[in-house]
Amino acid sequence: MPTSSPTRSRALSLIVAGVVSAGLFGGASAVFSAQRAGAPDASPNDPAYYARPAVVPFPASNPYTDAKAALGEKLFHDTALSGAGDRACASCHEPGKGFQDGRAAADGLDGAPLGRRTPYIGDAAWGERYFWDGRAASLEEQALGPVQNPREMNQTLDGMVAALKSKPAYAPLFAAAFPEEPQITAANVGKALATFERTILSGQTAFDRWVAGDAKAVSDSAKRGFELFTGKAGCASCHSGWAFTDHAFHDIGLPGDDKGRGAILGEPSVDHAFKTPGLRNVANRAPYMHDGSIATLEAVLDHYAGNYVDRPTLSPDLPRLTLTAGEKADLLAFLRSLDATGPAPAFKPEAPPVKVASLAPVIPVAATLPAEPPANPPVVGQRGKRFSVAAVQLRAGQTLTVHNDDNREHNVRYERDGKEFNSGVQDPGQSALIPFPEAGHYYVFCGIHPKMKLDVDVAGQ
Repeated sequence: MPTSSPTRSRALSLIVAGVVSAGLFGGASAVFSAQRAGAPDASPNDPAYYARPAVVPFPASNPYTDAKAALGEKLFHDTALSGAGDRACASCHEPGKGFQDGRAAADGLDGAPLGRRTPYIGDAAWGERYFWDGRAASLEEQALGPVQNPREMNQTLDGMVAALKSKPAYAPLFAAAFPEEPQITAANVGKALATFERTILSGQTAFDRWVAGDAKAVSDSAKRGFELFTGKAGCASCHSGWAFTDHAFHDIGLPGDDKGRGAILGEPSVDHAFKTPGLRNVANRAPYMHDGSIATLEAVLDHYAGNYVDRPTLSPDLPRLTLTAGEKADLLAFLRSLDATGPAPAFKPEAPPVKVASLAPVIPVAATLPAEPPANPPVVGQRGKRFSVAAVQLRAGQTLTVHNDDNREHNVRYERDGKEFNSGVQDPGQSALIPFPEAGHYYVFCGIHPKMKLDVDVAGQ
């Protein structure tokens, strides 16, 4: 459970800095990487910071193949994934409408509108948690969510598999896509759909050409808007990176009873928080917000100028815009420079990981650790939506102190072998003790800001 220690904020930060600078290899309790996780080379005020990645990432558990992507595209359009055989993924994520539907909310099978807007799925390969509330940990999990939702596609996984098996064309397609397990299974359907979704990329923009060095690609008004976006207006606090999203969850003051991420985490202080959408092609993606409640980009700026519900759960990153008419026009010009004016760049999947067996022998983690763990556990800080280090090595039974030295609330979690640890929410100045009872690799992240990642390797006793 979290322990409050606001007076130790600066002291703990100094401890972390000392640990990192010392290296602590060999006869020390933990090995820290001195490289900050996700630290970009360029400043967020520099257009180069927003350059598109050269390759598309794929997880080691589901690497890219042409056969898998082709199967996923076919499944994406197949109504067999719905219980009544009348809906497909593409029914709401319409390719002709940029893989969304242009509505505030699609109609559920009961005829009533769904509670949330159909999200844009372009550039989803770079995501962290999926759905507006982040309840899916992967695209593979997300892909099967609407299939099973009684108001969306109302299909069971067994029913879906049976429907696909009844179509003779699918057996050879699954065999080609999954040669190591040539079966029509729900897991393979999820993998194929996720593979196809990762190939859906936003188009090239005038802003991309400007980033690449074409000074005339965007107007002077858009350039001034970029300066506002990254400066006075504070938009880049949440809409950061090349896709213009921090992939985090924020309460921006929209009215309504939907608890969003708070309901998923079981933490009232995160109520009404929803995932930050990316902004590429944003001018063509109205209406806006998770509930489709704002019709135009102009109205979005008005919302941030004070048309929001003031409540304790509001994100500390929420901008409070005070813009002149000229500044508002410049900011809109910048946002419209993010519209696609050409096709997406050539698709290039990330190379699959090299198998460890093909490399030189790996020295066990335990070889770098002392015989007995120290009395004091190591400390990792949190600031700027980042952990202070990227990786930690521990022994089984050790705990890790994570201290929130940020101005935001954070939450520390890991999920491993069906087991989950949840620290609860740490306010600024609070710390949490994270136990690691068993040897193995732990993927630690913040449930509110999932781009905050920490790799923890735990050696046996």
